[in-house]
Amino acid sequence: MMLGTEGGEGFVVKVRGLPWSCSADEVQRFFSDCKIQNGAQGIRFIYTREGRPSGEAFVELESEDEVKLALKKDRETMGHRYVEVFKSNNVEMDWVLKHTGPNSPDTANDGFVRLRGLPFGCSKEEIVQFFSGILRSLRAVELKLELIMIHHESLWPCSGQVPMTDLGLAEGITALAEELALRG
Repeated sequence: MMLGTEGGEGFVVKVRGLPWSCSADEVQRFFSDCKIQNGAQGIRFIYTREGRPSGEAFVELESEDEVKLALKKDRETMGHRYVEVFKSNNVEMDWVLKHTGPNSPDTANDGFVRLRGLPFGCSKEEIVQFFSGILRSLRAVELKLELIMIHHESLWPCSGQVPMTDLGLAEGITALAEELALRG
């Protein structure tokens, strides 16, 4: 694995919007102008918990210049689908690959409330407002929970994750909203 100059994070891009039937050869053709580290071995597909392709992959490249070339492919098409390309790193890639796929830990019971599909500019106040109707009908939770904010160039500024050990969904949502309001 080749290391980047910034803390050994490597030269990685994340690709989203791939056809589910996409092969490593097709990804290599899509990035034909780029030098993929170890050829097809440098393409790491992401799978759902059920083992099906998610339409996303990580591509390990040979240098920062190759990453810049790959990023120019953002919003180009593969077949009839447009493909998004984001800068990533080894840390994100390793975490995602470890926590997805058929052998991944059971995320349904991992103790987190997850919000997906947040607009890029979504603020904490907008999340609290979104849940405000639900929260009025829920009892207040006295527990203070630590809000995990994952900030990375290729991720939304707010991941919307709250540990929920021994909490139900309603209490977890309340705790998430309270933490977001407190951190304003």
